[in-house]
Amino acid sequence: MIDPIVTVIEENDLRDVTLIGHSWGGYVITGAAPRIAERLHRLVYWSAFVPAVGRSLMDEVPPHYRELFEELVAQSGDNSVMLPLEVWKAAFMQDADESVQTMIHSLLVSQPMQYFTTLVDSVMPTKIGIDVSYLLGAEDIGLPEGEYGWPRFAERLGVEPVPVPGSHESLFTRPDELADAFARA
Repeated sequence: MIDPIVTVIEENDLRDVTLIGHSWGGYVITGAAPRIAERLHRLVYWSAFVPAVGRSLMDEVPPHYRELFEELVAQSGDNSVMLPLEVWKAAFMQDADESVQTMIHSLLVSQPMQYFTTLVDSVMPTKIGIDVSYLLGAEDIGLPEGEYGWPRFAERLGVEPVPVPGSHESLFTRPDELADAFARA
């Protein structure tokens, strides 16, 4: 997933680019950043994982998610993960009505388990001169508060999280406010 980002930016000679990574997308933008650093304006992490050396997404999620992902992979037949509707509704998009939750969930596709287990060569973007911001959904309960919560990723970057309205999927429930936050990041 990193190579296509790098390719598009290089082949189109794009400059002053802002990359936004959401959730697992934090792995993608962090992995791409060192390869295209001179072309980047900044990285914006939005309720996103910020990879640490030697840690995959499976190392960063709480035990109940690790167990769930392993169960889903075992049941999938193709080594992939699809969040159950109940989890989606309760933890990722709880600020939407049920019809919207169900419709958006129906558009999701299974994700290969390798996305959850692959390590990214992670160089903290701030150590190579790339500006970063961390936006955090004020009602994002996709990860629980405490040891496994989202704020630790902003800490990893050395920045304060900027609160934005909405759940983990506020792009569907609070798009105008989220777009405004992106513009200000």
